[in-house]
Amino acid sequence: MHPERAQTVVRVWLLTLLSALGLGVLATAPAVADPPAGRVLSVRIGGEGSATRVVVESDVALKYHVFLLAAGTQRVVIDLPRVRWSLSGLTSQSGSGKGSGVVAGYRYAQNTATTSRLVLDLAKPAIVAREFVLAPKSKDEHHRIVLDLDPASAEAFAEAAGGDNSGPQPVAQQIARKPLIVIDPGHGGKDPGASSKSGLQEKDITLAIATQLRDELLGSKRYDVAMTRSTDIFIELEDRVTKARNLGADLFIALHADAGAKPSVSGASVYTLSSEGEKRVDGARKQNDWILDVEVDSSRPEMVNQILADLVQRETKNQSARFAQMLAGSLAEAEWPTLQNTHRKRGFYVLLSPDVPAALLEMGFMTNEADAAAMTSERKRKKLVQGVAHAIDQFFDSQTRIVAAK
Repeated sequence: MHPERAQTVVRVWLLTLLSALGLGVLATAPAVADPPAGRVLSVRIGGEGSATRVVVESDVALKYHVFLLAAGTQRVVIDLPRVRWSLSGLTSQSGSGKGSGVVAGYRYAQNTATTSRLVLDLAKPAIVAREFVLAPKSKDEHHRIVLDLDPASAEAFAEAAGGDNSGPQPVAQQIARKPLIVIDPGHGGKDPGASSKSGLQEKDITLAIATQLRDELLGSKRYDVAMTRSTDIFIELEDRVTKARNLGADLFIALHADAGAKPSVSGASVYTLSSEGEKRVDGARKQNDWILDVEVDSSRPEMVNQILADLVQRETKNQSARFAQMLAGSLAEAEWPTLQNTHRKRGFYVLLSPDVPAALLEMGFMTNEADAAAMTSERKRKKLVQGVAHAIDQFFDSQTRIVAAK
């Protein structure tokens, strides 16, 4: 996630909290203490080519060293103290596994009498964008080494592999980053979603309108925009959220079209996460290794990191609600039909991200002829797209005002 994505209010809370706890100035502590030899329990790799996360789980904290090798196959190497490899419950001296994203596969083995080595064979050049360790928070968790790999040019990889670290580099002047909007066209591939009486499929409607919205936003030159899918493919729900988080999204919008038992029911609605849905967030975080930026500072007490993580989630929930209210109002102003009580709450999986404001827009009912016709009309759905774009402008304009007031 982009560090600048952290909200101003969270930074204020952090300073206030540290001051209250007498932790305004903390002594620098090593991220990992010297451990005894331990056991590596799993190597998990997830990614779709744009950003890849590698998680190494162990039963004890492990000191490690990461470096790149450019000779022959491009590789990321993780050196560890001598460990026992017990991946998937099987103990062996060496082995290999499949990769994902920029990692083609991995190999592990004993390296010397006192060290072990994990090698990530790369499918394309990549650099280590971020690395950190996490201690277990419960008896069901393990120690984790986390590496985030980003694609890079062959030249950038070669330079990083050459170890040109001849001293601290001057901080470049800050370039304002455009907010990144991630649009998620619902369904796709083997999952068609709802259908109209004439046979139109929701997956096609959501992709067409998402593409139109993307072009509208890019045309304003105010935003960077990414889509979870740009073709008719199936994507798991958790992968949609993970992609948005890996990209460092500032706002996530899922587009859907509803279906109802009564053909007369029509109008758009906007959803944010319900109280019941909030209970699923911790499980989704653990399952998908969704780690918040405020959690990676091992120099802070764990209690402080947990409080900050809770504050981030609370602020994300509040921002999602603010955007949903703006979106509901903007759609009405654009004369796009909406349901009564337009802003609603549900536990949809795509709304579970703990640190990316998110909303799901049901643009209308596939089962209503007027709604279906509007969603397929280039002229009529321009109102919808402009309404959504206007709400996004309002949302980020309000964020700018909040920052300016601090």
